[in-house]
Amino acid sequence: MSQRRSNATAYLYLAPAGVTLFVFWFIPVILSLLVSFTNWEGADTIDIVHWTGLRNYARTLGDREFWLVLMNTVNYVLYSVPLTLGLALALALMLHRKLKTGRIFRTIFFLPYVSTWVAISIVWRYFFDIQVGPLNYVITHVFHGEPLKWIEEPRGIIQMFLTGVLGMKSWPNPAGIGPLLAGPSLAMSSIILTSIWRDTGFCMIIFLSGLNNIDPAYYEAAQLDGATGWQRFRRVTWPLLAPTTFFLLVISLIGAFRVLVPMLVMTPTGGPAKMTSTLVFYLYQKGFVQWKLGLASAIAYILFLLLFLLTLFQNRFLGSRVHYEQ
Repeated sequence: MSQRRSNATAYLYLAPAGVTLFVFWFIPVILSLLVSFTNWEGADTIDIVHWTGLRNYARTLGDREFWLVLMNTVNYVLYSVPLTLGLALALALMLHRKLKTGRIFRTIFFLPYVSTWVAISIVWRYFFDIQVGPLNYVITHVFHGEPLKWIEEPRGIIQMFLTGVLGMKSWPNPAGIGPLLAGPSLAMSSIILTSIWRDTGFCMIIFLSGLNNIDPAYYEAAQLDGATGWQRFRRVTWPLLAPTTFFLLVISLIGAFRVLVPMLVMTPTGGPAKMTSTLVFYLYQKGFVQWKLGLASAIAYILFLLLFLLTLFQNRFLGSRVHYEQ
């Protein structure tokens, strides 16, 4: 009887969270899946909704804009995630040396992450402003260079370097993957810099936690064997940080594929030539600007499938190489 009462009490405490998840997560997920197979275009058209099967999925995959925003999203992920994790690891290694001002710097680096994306995007949009932005002021008045368009420049940074610095006259676009070869546009690169500034502090704290969990005995043994600083990092720190790095890689990739707010605030129309439009921005435009809810739901499930396959790949090929200390 006491066991039943204990179980009942436990379920009673879990009920509010369970009901909330069911109403605001499970039901919307199921309904959006059903909507993705219809032509629903808002509340005013509920009476003419009919089943369309896989038409929304075929329409999305046949849309050239979808493939452009997919390339933009991949560019954002490929540049923002490695740079963020690399910078965060470097900062964590420096702060892990027990500097007297370590706590102060940890707080300073972490503060951007607890700020809202909207506020951060508004501030950085001002920094990248062509006319009054501080960055262009430094370029023109300190270095006496030409001001950059920043969030209004559609050309890729690799393309700009090869054509502007090395003098290449044309830029190829083989099989529609030109955006990947050209690199993220300068407009997208501006957003990438913003996201790096925001997310580095969080990743740094996680890396610091991983570093603190490494037994100092490993370093003492390596030092007795005559290992240099680089050898200690390569043979001790990096392998033992593998679980932390894998965790950050998974959540960072998922977060990068789902990014929306900085694009929406800094480039509300999707940027120059739609070069800052990402998958979630594309979904937002279709669902909440054009009110093509069936199409937007199909895009959402295509994004879900991409993330599922990416996470499965990471777990299968990267997760198997992660060794957890016993």
